[in-house]
Amino acid sequence: MTKLREEPLQHLEIAEYLIHNIRSSVYEVNQKIPSENELCRQFNVNRHVVRQAIARLTNLGWVTPLQGKGCYVNHIPKPILYVLSSHTRFSENMESQGVQHKSKLLNWTKGLPTSLEKEQLTLEENEEVYRLEILRFIDEKPISITTTVFPESEVPNLDMHFSDFQSLYGILLEHYQLRPIRSSSTFQASLPMMKDAELLEIPESIPVVQIESIMNHPSGYPIEFSVARVRGDMHKCLVEF
Repeated sequence: MTKLREEPLQHLEIAEYLIHNIRSSVYEVNQKIPSENELCRQFNVNRHVVRQAIARLTNLGWVTPLQGKGCYVNHIPKPILYVLSSHTRFSENMESQGVQHKSKLLNWTKGLPTSLEKEQLTLEENEEVYRLEILRFIDEKPISITTTVFPESEVPNLDMHFSDFQSLYGILLEHYQLRPIRSSSTFQASLPMMKDAELLEIPESIPVVQIESIMNHPSGYPIEFSVARVRGDMHKCLVEF
């Protein structure tokens, strides 16, 4: 029998015990974890505590419950290394690791910027912007959603090149001879908004890493402001100086 702390932390300790056993391959992918009854006996707790622990594992994506059959261990993909540097490009990052990837343009608008966008891009009064929402995939799994904003004056008629969208920076390079240079990025962990959780196919309890970035024109002034929301369970970041 395993001794636990007093409630309300008991279910967290049981969840951590199970996660540790999954990580160390005590329970393999597609294998059933111990039943509620077995866990109740092992930890000397009631069924409510065990169900809280299993609900936590389910919400975090470690197991899938099957009605009347128990809970089975999921395949958890290894985090993808994403390198952030002054010249980072998503497609080049993935290709260098031999990872299958693609990007999907969810929607776009052209109009006046928000006050934050105007400030970050040092825009003049009434200067319009293109705003794009891009969903990116790795091995057919969604990994990030990025809202990216450009001054319309820097990329005139950008929407004319969206019909066969594959890579934003591919469009910029081919049609505008433009390769933005990262000047700064800020990171913040948060829980996803409901819409982002649906698009990323994760429960709302899985954290995302929000990355706000400013990209400069080669001449030195800001040309792109982006806010990426990246799945915290599929991503680890390397910042190169």
